[in-house]
Amino acid sequence: MIEPVLRGRVLFFVPTRSPRFALTVDDGPDPATTPALLDVLRRHGAHATFFLIGERAAAHPELVARIAREGHEIGNHTWRDRPTWRLGPDEFRDDLRATQRVLVTHGPVRWFRPGSGWPTARHVTVAEEEGLRCVLGSAVAIAGAGAGTATSAAWLAPVVRRGTVVVLHEGPRRSGVAATVDGLLERTARRGLAAVTLSALT
Repeated sequence: MIEPVLRGRVLFFVPTRSPRFALTVDDGPDPATTPALLDVLRRHGAHATFFLIGERAAAHPELVARIAREGHEIGNHTWRDRPTWRLGPDEFRDDLRATQRVLVTHGPVRWFRPGSGWPTARHVTVAEEEGLRCVLGSAVAIAGAGAGTATSAAWLAPVVRRGTVVVLHEGPRRSGVAATVDGLLERTARRGLAAVTLSALT
């Protein structure tokens, strides 16, 4: 398990008395899903942290600009969609830096999430040296390739509580993510919980 090894260095959950949780979305930006996601978040008055892939952010700067303009947070999800644990330290550092160069033109970036969810201790150290803290999560959608399905909000919402870090994914094969977020926000709002960015939660 990664948590006992990297406890304190990797953020999974935020202890808080505030009735809020962090909503995070990986693998964008993507024209197939990001605009609909942003529309849902705006309708609910909610905010999220988008962990963006560098090459996709470079290809769609207008979507990154909209994410930032509408009050959401941007995180580093490396340059390409591939498992971080397979990268050597130098290649990983280059990936992080290339992605940072694209993202920081839109605002501050303080969080990193590894590809495929598993960093090594060395990867976490490199990220820390680059001024980034590693974030995983405590409630992760696994259906619909991580985007959720029509029924995901019903089982995901009950496990969300104060300080939870929710992880969802977007992209061309994940068109259900906007509906998942819509249902999740409706259900958590009934319990008095608000979705915010990681920085707002911490």
